[in-house]
Amino acid sequence: MLSTEEFSSTKSPHPMRTLALLLLATLTLFPGTRASAQNEAEELRERVVNSVGGMDALHQLKDVEYTYTSKRGTSTERYIFDGEISYGMSTTKEGKRRRQYFDGENVRVWIDDVETTDENELKSALFTRKTNYYWLAMMQKMSDPGLQFAYAGTREFEGIDYDLLDVTFNDNVGVAKDRYLLYVNPHTGLVDQFLFTVMAYERATPIMMKYTYDTFANGVKLPVVSQSHGALNWEGDLDPKAKWGARWRTNFSFNNGFEKNTIYLPRIK
Repeated sequence: MLSTEEFSSTKSPHPMRTLALLLLATLTLFPGTRASAQNEAEELRERVVNSVGGMDALHQLKDVEYTYTSKRGTSTERYIFDGEISYGMSTTKEGKRRRQYFDGENVRVWIDDVETTDENELKSALFTRKTNYYWLAMMQKMSDPGLQFAYAGTREFEGIDYDLLDVTFNDNVGVAKDRYLLYVNPHTGLVDQFLFTVMAYERATPIMMKYTYDTFANGVKLPVVSQSHGALNWEGDLDPKAKWGARWRTNFSFNNGFEKNTIYLPRIK
């Protein structure tokens, strides 16, 4: 599990580490405070999940197809919510069509309709399939088992005093032991932005991600715009050498009748 200490500077005291040590001492001396803090974290987690409609409402939509656009290009994304089946079709730098398919356990890749066993392609596909799905349904998935939550106080950001929810993963949960620090809007319950690591690629320095949501059937809210920027620390100070990057999700359609073994086939119009 990652700790605040791993991201602190060796040149100056780290406010978050000091806060964590004080909190630990308080919880040790006053067990009732520990229960209260855990209850506060659980209540905040529930509010986050409910603010986006909840997992049941998402599953009622059955599946989704949408267009995902970033500086790298455009891909057609398809997911089945039950089982987190994921498919994506995009174009390589060489102009070839790449199709990735994850059935919940194994990944397959085709380049111009020829299946490949290239290890780099398969590794990239596994990461992309799981990550793209997670970025879409992340807030609903805060109800998943195997997550650890801790209330981390409040922080003012762009004029709003956000509640902070620190999220980590139990062993054998997820691709890597990442950490997320969610900024929960006290007025809406939505996570407006969060800091996160990418330990699958040994990125321990946090990245800031901002979400803009839209509301779909059953009151389900999903992010339609994601903006990311490298950060310097867990206080959310942005790296002046980095730039904002944006991703858009458009052309949503739900309940398309996708099935696990045919989701990667072309749609018949």
